[in-house]
Amino acid sequence: MPHLVVNCTFNPPVIKMMGSTLREETVHKLDQRLPIVTTTSVSPKKELPKFSYVQNPPHWHNDLGQHFCDQLGRSMIFLTMIECLEGEDWKLKGTNTVTHPDNGKDTTKFFFFREG
Repeated sequence: MPHLVVNCTFNPPVIKMMGSTLREETVHKLDQRLPIVTTTSVSPKKELPKFSYVQNPPHWHNDLGQHFCDQLGRSMIFLTMIECLEGEDWKLKGTNTVTHPDNGKDTTKFFFFREG
């Protein structure tokens, strides 16, 4: 059974997706939708941040460094991410959130699976 773990660390938002292979169109959809749901506005002059594939360990990485997310923005990122992954038949199994005492950032992990 394929598995996928998505880590979202705030602020600024940094998203990492590790596990089974994702379709290129799903990554492209996330590239387009995630930057526009943050709390800060998107500059039309700047290129939107995009996911890049990192080889070691193998995962997709997107650093939305020029953006900020309040609680509503975080919820919108989560909803957008879940909608895009459900379009590829991923099912959400569980979540976990921790706050890092050293820097005040928090990380939410989403655990997905896909049948057969």
